[in-house]
Amino acid sequence: MSRNSGRSNRLRRRPSRTVPALIVGSLLLAAAVALVWLAIARLIDGTWSALLQGPRDWLTALTWNSPAMWGIGITAVVVGLTLLLCAIIPGGFIALTVRNTARDSTGGEPQVKERETVMTRRAVAHLAKALCEQVDGVSSAAATATDKRVHLSVKTTLRDTGELRTRVTESVRDRLNATGLDPVPRVTTTVQFKG
Repeated sequence: MSRNSGRSNRLRRRPSRTVPALIVGSLLLAAAVALVWLAIARLIDGTWSALLQGPRDWLTALTWNSPAMWGIGITAVVVGLTLLLCAIIPGGFIALTVRNTARDSTGGEPQVKERETVMTRRAVAHLAKALCEQVDGVSSAAATATDKRVHLSVKTTLRDTGELRTRVTESVRDRLNATGLDPVPRVTTTVQFKG
């Protein structure tokens, strides 16, 4: 994934915060639906629903300096600050930077271009898994990746797994380095015998 436009040469490598937005949006939608339902019931019957009788009586008994009012105020402040921090604090990186070097037509020194290229963690995990499955002795593999580490879970029919673990780790690390990841994540491998 890369971008080379005149507007901006920086890619957004952080999450777009869709999960918190979906949670808050769902809660607000549920509250709006409940209020509309209660308002329609009020217009039809001319009285408020019996569901509101208990909360209404409780709210009318509150005074400004009561402990319950302090609790409601503190809860509202905590929820508000939490939502504000969710909006302001950026999430963790979701992409790894790839080096952009290319040789000029004469084969001279590598030149750094004016664009940024990244790979998502999922793409790095898929690449590591594919590279791992090409190593002799690997029956199946699974991979997970973060911005600093790639972990491979390998299954094999070989009884001696020590040498295979070393071969897989070095092979994947070398190929990720050749891909241009900068910095190259630390590669760890666990090998299980599958009889």
